Amino acid sequence: MSEDDKVEVRDKRRIKSVDDTCSDAPEADLERLPTFVDQLNEQMRQNDERLREYIAAHKERMAEVDQLRKRLEADVDNRAKARFGDLISALLPVMDDFDRALDHAKKANADEAILKGMGLLRDGLVKALTVRGLSVTDCAQKPFDPEVAQAVGVVEVEDAALDNIVMEQLTPGYVYEGRVLRPAMVRVGRKA
Repeated sequence: MSEDDKVEVRDKRRIKSVDDTCSDAPEADLERLPTFVDQLNEQMRQNDERLREYIAAHKERMAEVDQLRKRLEADVDNRAKARFGDLISALLPVMDDFDRALDHAKKANADEAILKGMGLLRDGLVKALTVRGLSVTDCAQKPFDPEVAQAVGVVEVEDAALDNIVMEQLTPGYVYEGRVLRPAMVRVGRKA
């Protein structure tokens, strides 16, 4: 701001008070209307208050957007896990076919190299799926749990300690991300 741009403000109000010596001033108006500066200060206070309200509303909206983003990300993750679980379910019969082929090849005295190769393929498939969250349930010689196993037969047992114990597991069960893709097929012991 240059010297020419300076603004000079003079207060030309004349208020007669007890110690005022001017004779032409009216009586002192102690309850006078706010001055222009007071009006501007009040306007500034109101604008600051509105600004705080706008900032608070903006922060609230940003928090809502952040929560929505997190919910959408979780939803996308859950959908991806469900789709991968469906893919694994579709591969379970292939794994069963590998097991049957290996058993048949062993019974038919197949070449050792073929048996080893088939075993490596099956183990590679199982390893690739277990790394990504698939787990194989082993129910043999454990108490029967209908959440992870399906009883397809009963074996009569003499010992009371073997009652409701899985005596034989016919096919393995598979669990992915806490969801049972296929229950294990088992035979359960029952005391006669």
